[in-house]
Amino acid sequence: MKLVYIGGIAVGVLALLGLGLFIAQGPQPEIVVPAEVLFKIGPLNITNTLFTSWVVMALLIILTFAATRSMSLLPTGLQNFVEAVVGFLVAQIEDIAGEKNGRKFFTVVATIFLFVLVSNWFGLLPFFNSIGKTADVGHEIFAELASASPARLTLKDGVYTADKKFAGAKMQKSGSIVYAKPRAKTVDFTVKAGETPGRAMDRYIVFLARNFAAFDIPEAAVEDPTAEEIRVAADALKNSSTAPELLDASQVAAGGEAAAIKSPALGTEIAGVSFENSAKMAVVIPFFRGTFSDLNNTLALGIIAFVMIEIWGFQAQGFGYLKKFFDFSNPIKAFVGILELLSEFIRIVSFTFRLFGNIFAGEVLVLMLTFLMPFLFVDIIYGLELFVGFIQAAVFALLTLVFASMATEHHGEDEHHAGHQGEEATADAHHHQGAAQAH
Repeated sequence: MKLVYIGGIAVGVLALLGLGLFIAQGPQPEIVVPAEVLFKIGPLNITNTLFTSWVVMALLIILTFAATRSMSLLPTGLQNFVEAVVGFLVAQIEDIAGEKNGRKFFTVVATIFLFVLVSNWFGLLPFFNSIGKTADVGHEIFAELASASPARLTLKDGVYTADKKFAGAKMQKSGSIVYAKPRAKTVDFTVKAGETPGRAMDRYIVFLARNFAAFDIPEAAVEDPTAEEIRVAADALKNSSTAPELLDASQVAAGGEAAAIKSPALGTEIAGVSFENSAKMAVVIPFFRGTFSDLNNTLALGIIAFVMIEIWGFQAQGFGYLKKFFDFSNPIKAFVGILELLSEFIRIVSFTFRLFGNIFAGEVLVLMLTFLMPFLFVDIIYGLELFVGFIQAAVFALLTLVFASMATEHHGEDEHHAGHQGEEATADAHHHQGAAQAH
């Protein structure tokens, strides 16, 4: 019976592995560190990480209103859950900072904890990094080659001065939806330093024919094709009904495409490339991406924590708070003060990169394991990421709380308290000695 169970588990694992590898595996993900721009509002770039943070804020606000809409003395359901969470946070914060300071710090510290926690867990939902708008890499390549001053390529004396790699997945189109089939092939094209736009266009023609028109040519030949190979590649594109189409000036006059590029091998000017009837060479710009996989967001949160700590320090000690940084009564205290001042600003860096590093690394790990082994090992990583998401939220909030408590401590308070205890002990000793002599 035990062998039957083991055999059943093995068959189930293999079936799950096969299902993931041959049915659900998507194209190899592109690891992009900066957040991608979804749209612009005036000069402000709205990135997918910023958009995600707005959604998380909205969820927290809606949850709060739903829990407090009809409050009762005997809480049940959602109100009971929210009160339990708030009560736990209040108890923990007051246990560390004391009742007075704990109530003062609670709003900021609890908000940081809940915002970071919900953002981290929200980023594990399956539509993250998978659903979004597509950026047409094929059109982008031609636009870059045809531009007199390319945005990403430096053109000097008629040749490009740097390499630039363009990568995308072969995506199918169904109506207004563009989607990647399971096991979709990722292709890339590199514009080389030292080549002219015309030569790059010739290589691009061969690249398109090989990947979209089944033009039989070795991959290495794409890097340095002959004039005959370029002409054959152009014919392959022209004769295929499902391949990208090379457009001349008359075909794109109404479309307002970029300037035409003259192909040295073909001797004609190419004014555009149409992917209307072919698979797209595109990348997905996801609508949702982990909030704190963006360094800008972790830096913003670190600055907020830093500013609030300094405000609380000044509120508690006034301008005497500056004494711990600028005490020139002797050289040692002056040196220690400089170190203290540096450590205050270093905290921003520590806050920023600790949270960013953990969340971005987790996101990359989930993406790559989902690509390599869909439905299998990624389940284990999801459990780990749930734990890491909680720990990072707790660490950020706890460090903010501890640094705030340190900032509000009055210098010399411990020494004064110890001296007061010593005076009480001396007075008590004299009292007992006098009583003994009187007896």
